[in-house]
Amino acid sequence: MKLSRRNFVKTTAVSAASLSILGLAGCKKSTTENNAAQPAAQNTQSATAAAPKKASKTVVIAGGGYGGSTAAKYLKLLDPSVNVILIDRNADHVSCAMSNEVIFGLRDIKEITMPLNRLAEKYGIEFKQAEVTGLDGEKKILKTSAGDFAYDVLIVSPGISMDYDPALNFTAERQKEMPHAWIAGPQTMQLKDMVSKIKAGDTVIFRTPVALYRCPPGPYERACLYGNEALKKGAKVVVLDPNPQIMSKKPLFEAAFKDLYKDVLTYHSGVVVTGIDYDKKIVKTNKGDFQGTLINYVPDQKAGELVFTLGLVEPGKKWASVNPKYFESTLIKDVYVIGDAIDSGPVTEMPKSGTIANATAKVVVENLVRIFNGKEPKVPILGNTCYSLVSENEGIWIATLYEYDAAKNKIVTRNGANGIPKAASVENRLNGHSWGNNILSDTFM
Repeated sequence: MKLSRRNFVKTTAVSAASLSILGLAGCKKSTTENNAAQPAAQNTQSATAAAPKKASKTVVIAGGGYGGSTAAKYLKLLDPSVNVILIDRNADHVSCAMSNEVIFGLRDIKEITMPLNRLAEKYGIEFKQAEVTGLDGEKKILKTSAGDFAYDVLIVSPGISMDYDPALNFTAERQKEMPHAWIAGPQTMQLKDMVSKIKAGDTVIFRTPVALYRCPPGPYERACLYGNEALKKGAKVVVLDPNPQIMSKKPLFEAAFKDLYKDVLTYHSGVVVTGIDYDKKIVKTNKGDFQGTLINYVPDQKAGELVFTLGLVEPGKKWASVNPKYFESTLIKDVYVIGDAIDSGPVTEMPKSGTIANATAKVVVENLVRIFNGKEPKVPILGNTCYSLVSENEGIWIATLYEYDAAKNKIVTRNGANGIPKAASVENRLNGHSWGNNILSDTFM
């Protein structure tokens, strides 16, 4: 199937019987260009399921990001009789998607800060700001700092945590001095302040994470925006990528590095960081030493700490194990894991992204409503859309469809359903801004 705008919208809409799942940032890597039409920036949502029977079920959701908030909202839309309890340690969710724009002064952080109480009040969700401390899977009780919560089904959506290399001596103090800003919030504003102080003659050393990580194109978007800043201020940028190549939208980011930033940005792939002299700001690698005035080191990543606390990760692994058809944990019955925390490699080719967190949430909750009302669950088709900036004025995108392959027991890229534009454009940048606003609205409002 050739991926056109019409086909993408149409096909994505069947991911859950009554839900369409266009969405947000982070996406599948692409090494070949498909001349696909640009995906729609508008995120059209539908929750018109047949009137469900009274389910009288309780679903507890741990984590209020793109996955958890989408699950809470759409559960209440699909079946208002379900008792939905949303638990998060924070009162607000700050979106990682679009946070690069905040760092470089292109958005206000208020635009991506979503109060969870607002969502709860609008849809009749019970929201608890609390720390999750444990799980009794047999008795179906989630333990928190605000008390214990009994559930029929538990949905866990904890996002990511950092997997620091112990050899690099990233003490708590060093972590404060060198914000990665890959989990949006205070570090976003800290790095924004550091970027604002870049001046002529400065050098930024930017280290990207090893795949798997949140938002595959995100590091290269940030690299471009560092390049954009360097052009304006007379600075330089050195990108140290441990991966063998650019991991998403490769030809488009390569073009940006070559055409826009060839005089200010140097990109190195296959880089292994062996040490950091924090006082002299020297990064030591297998390809030589690099000295800068600002070091932005983004660590490798693993699932959010919550899945380790709850016993949802197999020994020796970094991500939660799930059934790829329905996203139920393989370790504890009636517990579902969605979003970035899923162990992508064995079960899916989907990226770790806000769109996929939103999409997996919709798949899970529609199937739960079906199960609660005596129906069979459905096998999903899911879609991912992602816009990125290559400068403050131009953007790019990627659109991909995924489906369950029974022979492989894995969610794979649908044949031919993967596209990127021919080139960056102002139109892409404008549509990307609208797309971001739409996914925020669909998830949190």
